[in-house]
Amino acid sequence: MSLMRINRFCWVIVLLIAAICIIQPVLGVNGTVSIAYRGSGGSYIGDTIIFDGQNTVGNITFLRITGPDLPADGVPIYDLNGIPGTGNPVEVNPDGTWKFAWYSSTVKGIEKMQTARYSLIAADLTHPEFSSTTSVFMKKAEFYANLSPNPATFADYVTLTGSAERGITYLQIDITDLSGKILRSYSSPVSASGYFNYGFHVDMPPGQYYITMSNPSLKSPLVMILTVLPPRTPTPIMTTVGVSPGNPTSSLTAAILPSATTQNPPGISAGTGTLSITSTPAGSSVYLDSVLMGKTPVDLGNINYGSHLVEIKSPGYQTYSVQVTVKDGSPVTISPVLPKSPSPIPLSPVTVIIGLLISGVIALYGKGRKNQ
Repeated sequence: MSLMRINRFCWVIVLLIAAICIIQPVLGVNGTVSIAYRGSGGSYIGDTIIFDGQNTVGNITFLRITGPDLPADGVPIYDLNGIPGTGNPVEVNPDGTWKFAWYSSTVKGIEKMQTARYSLIAADLTHPEFSSTTSVFMKKAEFYANLSPNPATFADYVTLTGSAERGITYLQIDITDLSGKILRSYSSPVSASGYFNYGFHVDMPPGQYYITMSNPSLKSPLVMILTVLPPRTPTPIMTTVGVSPGNPTSSLTAAILPSATTQNPPGISAGTGTLSITSTPAGSSVYLDSVLMGKTPVDLGNINYGSHLVEIKSPGYQTYSVQVTVKDGSPVTISPVLPKSPSPIPLSPVTVIIGLLISGVIALYGKGRKNQ
């Protein structure tokens, strides 16, 4: 009878100790994570949207987005094709606040977005169980277009693709210089669903031009800027070509103009910018559009205007990924602090001792059972 009571008492102790072991590793972790959307509740795809909030748990908040045709766990808000459950990191200010500007026009995989409500999830990087969610209604613009390539060079074939309001049968396309003088005019048909696709060859001198798409039935025209670069010039490649023994000249140097190797003329920098990248820790690998460019700190020149994906990787740290836009003006500077990769919570001495006690109690219980 006394042995039965001891066994029951032991089981109670085992359960209590097990509960302590489960709770103990997370003791001392507290705080909150919040996220708010600054706006009227709806935005067009391509708009810049401001999110902010607080994180009193850690110093890095990571953001994910989920919605129609996106994984339930969410993906990075700048890469809708990214790995489910991952996000874009945002550094938390010393006072526990954070702020993030989402340039949705530069999102990778933006074609997946549609007129629908999307959820934005903010979570602490090292303790993702602390999270918060807000939602925003994203609308596909009734009239939008993509211009490719941009910048372009002389004789390039440029295409305009997009969607106009239903019921529009054609679009008037005017190309003007910066003073407003019309240089070229075209007319593009529009399908019953609103889709249009029109192309033309660039035959204007280098510079910037306005492309205006309009129709009398549209409330306002759509205006885009096309940058025309100077023509690319083949670069001679000097090579040594052998000659016959009868020729007194043992060899001669020939200049070969390759059809595929081209570069801008010396001194021409129009259409390109620079990226200056540093990181903590230093020596991290820098990838530009998935191509390894070197290790931090590094300055990258001759980067074409437009949107580019920058990834910074270092062993033992989370990958930093950001979409940047290179344009005319100051160099783009990136200086992230890479958060360390999550690691298993280390066992404290208290946890180890409690674990040993549990093992001892179980061993004694098993021995008592054998003696019965």
